[in-house]
Amino acid sequence: MKVKELGEQKILEKIVKELPSHLLGDDCAPIPFGNYYILTTVDGIHEDTDIPPGMTYYEAGWYSCASSLSDIAAKGGFPISVLASVFVSEDFDVENILSFLKGVDECASLFGAKLDGGDLNFGEKFSADVFVMGITEKKSYVSRSGARPGDVIIVTGTFGTPSGVLKKILGGESVPNKLREKLMKPRPRVWEGVVLTSLGIITASIDSSDGLYESLKTISKDSEVALVVDYDSIPKDEWLVTNFSSEEVFNHVFFGGGEYELVMTSKPEILDRIEEIREDLEIDITVVGEVKEGRGVYVKKDEKIMEVKGRGWEHFRRH
Repeated sequence: MKVKELGEQKILEKIVKELPSHLLGDDCAPIPFGNYYILTTVDGIHEDTDIPPGMTYYEAGWYSCASSLSDIAAKGGFPISVLASVFVSEDFDVENILSFLKGVDECASLFGAKLDGGDLNFGEKFSADVFVMGITEKKSYVSRSGARPGDVIIVTGTFGTPSGVLKKILGGESVPNKLREKLMKPRPRVWEGVVLTSLGIITASIDSSDGLYESLKTISKDSEVALVVDYDSIPKDEWLVTNFSSEEVFNHVFFGGGEYELVMTSKPEILDRIEEIREDLEIDITVVGEVKEGRGVYVKKDEKIMEVKGRGWEHFRRH
C-alpha cells in the first residue's frame, strides 16, 4: 500500500503498533530523568507543503520552531535546547539559510532556549527538521489519554483564523498584518502549558496544530471517551466570522489547523478558578465543552448535538 493511500494518521498508528518503544504515541517522548521527564520532539517543514506565498525564510524558521515548541507546551514543559537540520540545493541562497536559522533561534529565545546546533544537507527542494528538547516535572506531565467522563474541555486562544488567512492569501487577497502573523509567526503556549499543568487538575493535553477536530479526536481515541463541545463557546476572531460564511467558519474552526493553541481536559474544579486563571495569571482560557461516556467528537450547535467527522491537516493528502 502506498503512503498516499493510507494517509499520515494511519501510518503513524502502524508505526506506534509495530515499533516496541513505550514512549511512542504522544506529542513528545517523555524520557525519565530522576523526578523529571526530558521531553523530545521533532517536526519538519517542506517548501511544497508548509511555506505559503509571501512567507519569508525567517518566518519559516520561526514557524518550524514554534511547531515543535508547541508539542513541548502541551506537556507542560520548558524548552531547553533546539537543533535544526536543513536540506538545500547547491543553488540555494546562503542568506536564506541564515534567515531561516535566525527565525528558529529568535522563536526559541522567546522561551529561554537557543539554537544549539544541527546539520546542513543536500536536498532538491528546501526542507528542514527542528528538534526541541524540554523538561518538566513528572508530577506536571500530562498525556493525551487521561480524560474521564465528567471532565470539562478547555482551550487557549481562538480557532480558525490561520486557516482563513491562508485561504485569503492563496486567493491573492491581503489580510491585516496582526492576523497574518497568526499564520506565519504563531506563538506556542509554553507559559500557559507550564502553569495549567502545574495546577494538578489537567487530565489530558494536546496542541491544535492539525486542527481542533484532530486534537479532540485524538483525546477521544486515546482516552476512550466522547467529547462534546459547544460551538458558540469556541473562541473565534471577529475577522473570521465577518469574512466567511457560517459553513466556512465551521470548517476553518474544526479542520483548518495551524493555531498552535492548547486543547485540554480538566477536572471540574477548574470552573472555580477560571477568573483567577484569566485575570491573575493572564492566561486566555475558555471552557468549550465536557467529556462524556462513549467515543467520538460531538458538537452542540443550534440546540442540536451532532457527531463531527472529517480530518484536519495531513501532509500526504494535502490535495
